[in-house]
Amino acid sequence: MHVRAPDNQSLFTTKDLLWMLYLFPLRLLALAIPPSGLYTLGRLLAPPFRLTVRTQRQRARAWMREALPAGTPPEALDQAANQFVDRAVLRALDDLHLSRPTAADRLPAPEIEGREHLDEALAAGRGVLLVSGHFYANRLAKLQLRREGYPVMSVRNARPPDRWMGRLGRSLLQPRYIQFLHGVIRDEVHTQDPQCTLKIFQRLRSGGIVNVHIDAAFASHRQELPFLGRKRRFGTGLLEIIRLSGCTVLPMECHGNQRHVRIRFGAPIGFTPSAGRQEFVDNNLPLLKRRLEEMILTRPEEWELWVRL
Repeated sequence: MHVRAPDNQSLFTTKDLLWMLYLFPLRLLALAIPPSGLYTLGRLLAPPFRLTVRTQRQRARAWMREALPAGTPPEALDQAANQFVDRAVLRALDDLHLSRPTAADRLPAPEIEGREHLDEALAAGRGVLLVSGHFYANRLAKLQLRREGYPVMSVRNARPPDRWMGRLGRSLLQPRYIQFLHGVIRDEVHTQDPQCTLKIFQRLRSGGIVNVHIDAAFASHRQELPFLGRKRRFGTGLLEIIRLSGCTVLPMECHGNQRHVRIRFGAPIGFTPSAGRQEFVDNNLPLLKRRLEEMILTRPEEWELWVRL
């Protein structure tokens, strides 16, 4: 079965069918089997899913070819593109398990590198902003951090655009999926919330932790920069929060799955002081962009925005 980029006016698409199967029969099946059984199921589902989304896989591979170092063997690109798709399947199955209220309590302890950076930042009392990218292990890692005593508020787009969905998916299935994800993430604020920025500042001023993705596409103000061999528009609201709040900013990388997750906190990021908003953006957005590129090139198969699946 081959997924073709549909007209946005299509009533029902292949992706709508996949979402329907995921949210209903597969979700019910997940209640009856342990995580090890889910991963066995994932290994069975990965090859047909890879075939189903082969157009998206080819696009992801093409971008990887531009982004990865010159001379990267075709076999390595094929492997990275296949793993990118396979990890999407495993992450979806992780979500099914993590939606259970007590699932996080039964997970193995995470490997946390750079915990001292987080502890020192929290001790400063100005709040901590964790900057990251869209990596498959993020949700799992933040559940683990909550269990370790570090509750993190996620900032999310409740209705991300998806050209592969039909009208039925957008109107009926996407809202159900967002509701399902809320049961996984739990501590979140949506960008569509008129009080989103206020809630972020409240959490930071109370000395708490907020996570924002550098590569998030939702923003009223964006600026284009070269990125992984192409051009990408980055939201600048994150930098305004940093400029006005005075919080500590730490880079966070998350990799792995339920069997083993690794969380790495880098040293606090130093920003160039500036007189106004635009100058602060001009001086510091390239810095965040480079940090994100470094994270992605370390584990390209785990960044989920090569193409939307």
